[in-house]
Amino acid sequence: MILRKRVSLVALLAAASLCSGLTPFRVSQDAAWAAAAPAAAPEPLQSSLQRGPPPGSGLEGSGPPEAAPPPEDAPIIPVAPPRAKPAAATPGMPDRTKMLLGEVEILDLPLNQIPNYRDSMRDIVSELAIYARARDPKFIVTTRGGFDLLAWSRREFDLDEIKRDPLAKIPSDAIRPVGMPNRLYIQQLNGLILNGQFCAPLRVPRDDLQQMMGLGLKVLSIEHCKTPANGSSALQAAIRAGVVSHVDVDATDKFAVVPNYRPSPENPRNVQVLGEARNMLVMLDNTVYPSREEWLAALQRTNYDVLVTDAFYKGNQNLTKDEIHGLKFKEMGARRLVLARLNVGYAEDERFYWKREWRVGEPSWIQAFGPDRPGQYAVEYWNPAWKAIIGRYFAGLMDLGFDGVVLDGVEAYRRWEFKTPLDPTQSSAARPAPVAGGAAAPPAAGASTAPAAAAKPAPFAIPNTRR
Repeated sequence: MILRKRVSLVALLAAASLCSGLTPFRVSQDAAWAAAAPAAAPEPLQSSLQRGPPPGSGLEGSGPPEAAPPPEDAPIIPVAPPRAKPAAATPGMPDRTKMLLGEVEILDLPLNQIPNYRDSMRDIVSELAIYARARDPKFIVTTRGGFDLLAWSRREFDLDEIKRDPLAKIPSDAIRPVGMPNRLYIQQLNGLILNGQFCAPLRVPRDDLQQMMGLGLKVLSIEHCKTPANGSSALQAAIRAGVVSHVDVDATDKFAVVPNYRPSPENPRNVQVLGEARNMLVMLDNTVYPSREEWLAALQRTNYDVLVTDAFYKGNQNLTKDEIHGLKFKEMGARRLVLARLNVGYAEDERFYWKREWRVGEPSWIQAFGPDRPGQYAVEYWNPAWKAIIGRYFAGLMDLGFDGVVLDGVEAYRRWEFKTPLDPTQSSAARPAPVAGGAAAPPAAGASTAPAAAAKPAPFAIPNTRR
């Protein structure tokens, strides 16, 4: 069996408390980042967040750790080389999937060794949320998309059936049914942003929506409508459904315009939790603004309750803590929520973490070009090196004083599910069988690694400051 060393979160915390610090941003941003960091910490473990090594020390893409924690062993599930065979036509594949994923290659894994890619994404979101609540219980964690992660899916049910011992006697009421809410995952979220709930034909059923709202989840939506009239109708439908929406008529999904009109419905009250919000503005692409001052001024001249924005001007100039504090007040003076967008499913080459020599296949967890735009890359989002990058990014956003985050890219699991269909007729004629004794077959030369089916992915390399 091929084994990989897996570093525990507690051990990384112990190592972090012994080492001196480094900020997660580029060297050119050190001064701004230092100004944004908390001035003092009341507890020794909290201060280790600022003094410790960059999260992920000792993982792929970083130097050796200064204090090596006792590792655990976790089996690796082999994945075929990313370009092992040409893309296969999938009968009946929805046009929506083609639009989102493009042409991808089918990986030949034994059916009983296909990982649960949805659970790997749930783990990422949950670990970030747990870390955030340990530092600040009021910190808001939402996702854009990922409604299908809220409940146990048909694919997950089938995958469990494939992996279950056929000789095991399991009562029917001990088997998780399709559609059962993932309550522990839902409890980690404050809200979820739907895409096109009221303007597009691909809608979440009303009953499902009400069920999730009944479990305490605040639902928001982003609507790219074709005409202003459609946008007005969508906004009214969202208000009736109790959903806070961003509505525009720009299908590019760039969010490059700050509207020059007042939000509807406008809210003069202070907003300090998502449940108090009545409107929302998403503004992510600030490249059209000649300076960061003009961009920030445009945002400050609005009265939206929730502002979702980027923590960087033009991708690599991070905002300061004072600038973010200034965004927390509407033009009328009332308090609002400012959330930062963070892509956890795809890498972006304009970000502070990107290295000049990186490309598809180098490092190995960068798997393909992304589906949305140039400069975006599909990654093995469960890989410890990627998780360490996201951990640094997330901790930095909290240091800067954002009220919360919108985790984007959470539907990246769809690409991996399409590459590993459970119907064997959709892959090549013969899938390799596991070797004797039930151990996974060794990966082929140059193969990358998928998350272990029987074990949770490696934990984030960010210190959990409180339990």
